[in-house]
Amino acid sequence: MDAVIIVSTHGSAAPSGAIGWAWINHAGGQFDSGGAARGNDQVAALSALLRAIEAHPGDEPLLVESSSQYAIRSVSEWSEGWKRNDWRSPSGDPVPNLELVREIDRAVTERTGPVRFHWVRGHVGNPYNERVDQLAGFAAEEWAAGRGGVGEMLVPDGGMIPDAELRGATLPAEPAEVPATPAPAPVGRTWESVTLF
Repeated sequence: MDAVIIVSTHGSAAPSGAIGWAWINHAGGQFDSGGAARGNDQVAALSALLRAIEAHPGDEPLLVESSSQYAIRSVSEWSEGWKRNDWRSPSGDPVPNLELVREIDRAVTERTGPVRFHWVRGHVGNPYNERVDQLAGFAAEEWAAGRGGVGEMLVPDGGMIPDAELRGATLPAEPAEVPATPAPAPVGRTWESVTLF
């Protein structure tokens, strides 16, 4: 079996109504982020899922993680029933964020390798979830400040270069912080990621 590609995603909404989305690949730290001038948390989270799938074509199994239960359940549980009901909710109402949900369904269908979705709890020390949260928040801030919109991407090359390399740029080292009191030794991993293949 091919190696599983694991990608963490996140969507963020700024108080102004601007949104940001981001994904980060666990292998190598490749990432991308972007946003829009208007939206909500649900649109941002679904946008992150869509962009992650589109950025990872191929035969390898793809596991897409999100801390948004709404986004994960929309694409892994509810969408099949919505499709059977002509993209309507059980009550007959239009499906919220229908265009994005259908685009995700299309992206999954067109991808040659399998795609699975996994909900992860946010803010429990998962470094990928924490980093992608930061990236999405930064993207939302950029859009709120009117600096987004260049091709709707903050990373025009698709973000396939780890941010640590910053496209060959050299940054001065940050001064090391000395904690006032020693940090307690970690008791064990406080986060986990599972494979659903």
